[in-house]
Amino acid sequence: MKFKPSSEQLEKIFNPAYEDIMAICDEMDFETKCGNEFIIKFLEDIVEDYKLLVKQLREEEENEIKND
Repeated sequence: MKFKPSSEQLEKIFNPAYEDIMAICDEMDFETKCGNEFIIKFLEDIVEDYKLLVKQLREEEENEIKND
């Protein structure tokens, strides 16, 4: 069975992560002066990479189930 967190648990987990990510983006902009568009592209690339990783993990899980 998969863990399904409550709204309160999600808030407790995600809010600090969100704040950390925003702080990292602010620091990147401060250090590089690259502008928001670069940071947005950077974050979009991370999202795409994560989607690919999730897809690969699902495929591996499905293959394991088929092979059992």
